[in-house]
Amino acid sequence: MKLFHSPRIEPFLAKIDNRRLREIQRRYAGSSDRYAKYADVEHWLKINLPRVQELKLDRSPPKQILDLGCGAGFFLFLAKQFGHQCLGLDVGDFLLSNELIELFGLERVTGRIRAFQPLPDFGRKFDLITAFSAAFNRSEDESRGWNPEEWNFFLDDVDRYLRLGGQILLEINSGKEKRYFPAEVRDVLLKRGARVDGERVYFRS
Repeated sequence: MKLFHSPRIEPFLAKIDNRRLREIQRRYAGSSDRYAKYADVEHWLKINLPRVQELKLDRSPPKQILDLGCGAGFFLFLAKQFGHQCLGLDVGDFLLSNELIELFGLERVTGRIRAFQPLPDFGRKFDLITAFSAAFNRSEDESRGWNPEEWNFFLDDVDRYLRLGGQILLEINSGKEKRYFPAEVRDVLLKRGARVDGERVYFRS
């Protein structure tokens, strides 16, 4: 990822209800839940701010943004502060993520991305569709990554929601030995016109 001069995170933290945030953090302090780490909101906002800058969302006209696997919504919260209309898609299985989505005032569709199943009907198209550390491209038992046919179905479906001139950025969590992002899948993405940089995949409509 290209390095950017990062603005201070404090102005963004000031937009959050500090009393509610402290209460959430108190309840998850010392928790063994693997998702409890996301209660450190300042840390995760700092990680996501360079993503906002890389996509020039800090200096572009308002966009419609869809984030697939949005988690607790850190990226979308920051994008929203720059005037963008944001929608997330993710499961609603994790209480902390649900609480932070509500705290951030974000709109989210609850659902799971599965092979050969269309995405929910979002009712609109988007200028930017993102997925960071994506892990939806795996079999149900996580024994393998999606094959080329599963990827083609997904990308055809995503294209339905991309505006003319829109952009897609996918960061693939390839796992150990890159088994979730094999060479044959990379070849499929390249043939579809993607720019592939490591685990990062870029499309323009």
